[in-house]
Amino acid sequence: MKSTFPTLGMSQFAKTIAQKFGSSSLQTMHATNPEPFTQHELEEITGRGFSEILKDTPLGFAPDAGTQSLRQVLSKNLYEKISATEIITHAGAQEALFCVFYALFKSGDKVLSLAPVFEPLLQIPQNIGCKISYTHLNENNGWKLDLNDVEKNFKAGCRYFIINFPHNPTGAQLASDDFNKLIKLCKTYDVWLISDEVFRGLEHKAEHQLPAVADIYEKGISIAVISKAFAIPGIRVGWLVCKNKKLRERILDIKAYLSVCNSQIDECLASTLLKSQDKLLERNLALISNNQTQLKTLTHLLDYSIEFQQPLAGCCLFIKVKNIDSNALIMKVAEQTKLLLYPSKLFTTNINALRMGFGSRDFSKHLKKLLANFTGIR
Repeated sequence: MKSTFPTLGMSQFAKTIAQKFGSSSLQTMHATNPEPFTQHELEEITGRGFSEILKDTPLGFAPDAGTQSLRQVLSKNLYEKISATEIITHAGAQEALFCVFYALFKSGDKVLSLAPVFEPLLQIPQNIGCKISYTHLNENNGWKLDLNDVEKNFKAGCRYFIINFPHNPTGAQLASDDFNKLIKLCKTYDVWLISDEVFRGLEHKAEHQLPAVADIYEKGISIAVISKAFAIPGIRVGWLVCKNKKLRERILDIKAYLSVCNSQIDECLASTLLKSQDKLLERNLALISNNQTQLKTLTHLLDYSIEFQQPLAGCCLFIKVKNIDSNALIMKVAEQTKLLLYPSKLFTTNINALRMGFGSRDFSKHLKKLLANFTGIR
């Protein structure tokens, strides 16, 4: 029987690459999270061993909305005006997005999305039957958001806007003034603002960090996760923040058909680790900063000219490629260097580009591979 859910292009691309080169022969160079922490690193940061943290942890079902201890830690450490009751934890950010979209949207709804865009942010609304419009970030002006175009879409009847800042795949960030204008537009046109904030905390300068959308707007929904900014993907904990009680109840109804609740072990670890959020982010930002200094040497990929804008947040680049299709270049890179990048076709854009991550401890080594195969610019 055919599934009603489309295969994500990222998954299909990974399968194609695996079939061509072998799944174990390539090293990922497209990741958007910093180098994942080891258990030893986390124990040093917290000053506590995992066995101590987990001692006497109950192994029954956790509350559907998440343990009170984790929701309180999230409320206290990551938000300004959010109570623990306004947070629902999930098995990663993907589940949180799925639940929000199915709780809010119905077939025929007009939904506005950024472009380029992280694929699941639009595939789920498309599967629901929403009519998707796009507002394209300006590639020639720091990937700036065109607020006039946003308002044009709101006037045309879009009552839902999905955003992702800090942005994947470009590393762009909204200016504070533009952010405030966007919130004002949403209030004026009564628009729900669904904000994927999984990279919040990885702004390269502290002054570039924006408030969480849910903190400042009644119809704002913030999505976050421990795997991206905090670089702990092995603990499967994401969460959403929503002030609307009826919507939270609907989200929990949908979640009951998915994970139902998170692992008590994961939530216990997350509640302890996120008390040290500043130290986690400090380590990640230091790694990103060190790797970013090496980007000045990135003037070409193999023999092909490229250009990119320095990101303001996160650890991924959206690199525009010249004189060759980005998909073809990625195949050449995989063949010659055994490194895997992601093409722009996976991000709903006609820009000929690719996504590269620079949060790995092996970034310098990977970069040398890419530049070592140079014979002359094409």
